[in-house]
Amino acid sequence: MTKQLNELECRLLDYIEERLSEDADIPSYEEIRRELQLSSKDHVSRLLDTLEDKAFIQRRRGRSRSLMLIRTSDGRGYYLGRTVRIPLLAVAAASFDQDPYDGFEPESYIELTRDLVPDETGIYALQVRGDSMIDAMISDGDIVVLRQQEIAHNGDLVQVWVNSEESATLKRFYHEKGKIKLQPENPTMQPRYFPPHDIQIQGKVVLVIRQLEQQIAA
Repeated sequence: MTKQLNELECRLLDYIEERLSEDADIPSYEEIRRELQLSSKDHVSRLLDTLEDKAFIQRRRGRSRSLMLIRTSDGRGYYLGRTVRIPLLAVAAASFDQDPYDGFEPESYIELTRDLVPDETGIYALQVRGDSMIDAMISDGDIVVLRQQEIAHNGDLVQVWVNSEESATLKRFYHEKGKIKLQPENPTMQPRYFPPHDIQIQGKVVLVIRQLEQQIAA
């Protein structure tokens, strides 16, 4: 038991950890009330508020059973073994001359730990093809994880759909002199410019998963 917690708070954290270790759902307020023999759901709510204030749990307001365990009752970070499935929605063409859906498996998923993706709302993954982003440490075969959004700021690394090209690409985004500049991260390639109405932002990169190849010296 940490000095931050009283006995009841520790019991609740242990109960939540036990449920998660069994791959069960997050317990409801009523299940917590019965397990801890509390008088009311209001008591449960106050107890969870305290644990959230102490950074042991995290909740998304307005969503049922959205509680995430951040630390256990002994203070350990609760990440190991807790994963979230992220859909692999498409292949990210790093160049305009590639089919972004070539070889795409629509039922593919990747699994990431909660410390990497604490909130999976709007999160999806793409496997990169092409070498236009190598200076951003993104190479052919790497996987990028993005959050869906329709707005970008200068310097953001985004997936965009170019209407006139009928293709998607992964580039640095800039507003420049009334146009949208899509900047590759490869010194051998030049940026391209498009009118704003020609560009649809689809998502912003939040994580890169590199595909490492083991090299054996001859």
